[in-house]
Order: sequence, then C-alpha cells, then structure tokens
Amino acid sequence: MGGALTERPVWERPLMGAYARKRSSFFQKLVLWTNAILLLLLVVIYARLQTAGRILEEPLNILVLGFDERTTGESGVPSQRTDTIFFVAWRPQLEKAGIFSVPRDSLVELAGFGTQRINMAYAYGGYPLTRETVENLLGLPVHRYVGVDFAAFKELVDLVGGVEIDVDKRMLYTDKSAGLYIDLQPGRQRLDGEKALQYVRYRRDPLGDITRVRRQQLFLSALAGELKKGVTPGRLFSAIRISRKYLQTDLTAGEIFALYYLFTRLDLGKNLSFTTLPGEFYESYWRLHEREVARVLAPFAMTGAGTELDREE
Repeated sequence: MGGALTERPVWERPLMGAYARKRSSFFQKLVLWTNAILLLLLVVIYARLQTAGRILEEPLNILVLGFDERTTGESGVPSQRTDTIFFVAWRPQLEKAGIFSVPRDSLVELAGFGTQRINMAYAYGGYPLTRETVENLLGLPVHRYVGVDFAAFKELVDLVGGVEIDVDKRMLYTDKSAGLYIDLQPGRQRLDGEKALQYVRYRRDPLGDITRVRRQQLFLSALAGELKKGVTPGRLFSAIRISRKYLQTDLTAGEIFALYYLFTRLDLGKNLSFTTLPGEFYESYWRLHEREVARVLAPFAMTGAGTELDREE
C-alpha cells in the first residue's frame, strides 16, 4: 500500500511540549477556580439560610398594596389609589401565615381628611398615610411593605405560563376612564397575564368589591400553586428583573430570601389562610364590624413587640 498515510491525524496525536503543559495548567486553574466559586456559593447560601431562620423566628407583618392606573386629578398632579390591600401576617408560633383582604371601599378615618374610603389614603398621603390607617384599623404594626402595579402582576403571571382558574361567569365590562377592558368567557381555563388582570379587577357583581376580593384570593392561591411547581434559573432571573423594574418594597435581601425559603416549605392548604375583613354594605361603602374584625385577627394578634423588626422602627 505504498503512498498510504500511516500517521495519525494531528488532532488525535498526544499533546507535546510547552503547549501541553500550558493547556494542562489552564484546566487545573479552571478546576480550582470553579471549586472556589462553588465553595463561596455554599457559604453564602448557608449564611442566608441562617439569616432566614432567624428572621422566620419572629412575627412578621407585610402590607401589600396593588396600585391602579396612575391618573391626573383636577389639580393636574398625577396620583394613584390602592386598588388592592392585603395584610400578610406570619406567625412562627402557629406555623401559619394569614392574608387579610381589606376591601377598597372600607370606611375608615384618614388622619387630616376625615371619614373616607381606605383606597384614598394613598392618593392623599402616599404610603405613610396608608400604613398609619391600616395600623389604626387592625391594631397591628406594619413591619414591611410591597407595592405592585398592574404591569408587574401581568409579567409575573406570564412568567409561570399562566394560571388555571374557573371563571365563574361571563365577564364583559369597559371603563375607558380607568383604562379597564374586560372580556372573559365562563369556564375553567388558563389565563395569561392580561386575562388574569381582567379576572381580578372585575367587580360588576351584586356584592361588588367583596366578590372581587374573593376572586383575588382564589387567584392568589392558584398562582402560589403554580409558583411552587418549581423555579428554574430562567424564571428566577426573570423574577429578579420584574421585581427590580416594578416592585416597591423596603424588604431587605435577607428578608426576601427568608420569605422565599418560607414559601417553599409552606403547605398552602394547611399553613396559609385567606380572610376578608367582615362588615356590611352602607350605601356604596363597606362598613367594617369592629368586633368581628378583632375576632378574625385574634389568632394573629401577636404584635412582635420587642423583636428585631420593632427595634428597627
């Protein structure tokens, strides 16, 4: 077989000389750096878990505000109202988190403004007045707050691929002044972000906002179930992007990590409860029953006095 190639191709020959030594040295350094980074990540995760454990040993109250579209009043100054108000109370002694819905039409005393709907507190005095009003109403301190607008809500729902929900009735409503366009068919279906927002904002019912609040609770429970199915790296980075872009909060990074850790270990059916503050209709308002409100709050009425959170105030 004269003339046939008998040598092995160059890419199959063993590396020789200085190039081989350099390549071997490079891979050794790469392995060392990779191990060092992994060790550092483990240390950070361990530290965060230790911080999470300490935070979750204390009662924690979070005021969650959902904002409507920004509007311009008669003075020409842009303003916003709270379309949704949730008071979230974590009680480690009970191993339970309670989510209390405050109907937006609840009649309350706003300091300096008299008796008003509670959703006007943010329009008149921003977060400080809203916080003061909620604390006076519930007799519990607000430790932290989270503000969410419609854009964040829609993106979060789309992030998990939509939420399956049973739409209880035909929903068709338009309010151009509020930028509200709702068109949903009844039946069980998976709602994307836009449709989900329509579902939680619809209130053309005999009980008005009270029925809407119940729908919001059902939807949040379903959304929590979707979130618990697993967080991929892509979803995690997208959630961080959404939170940085849209969310208003005074939660620290450690507290956010702690809450995420708590969420992953909660049994939603056992450790999470939803309650609407009880009351009755009074004209176009929701008049709260003080004794009934105190009764439903009673299991969560540990204020956390003397905790780290209270000492920060």
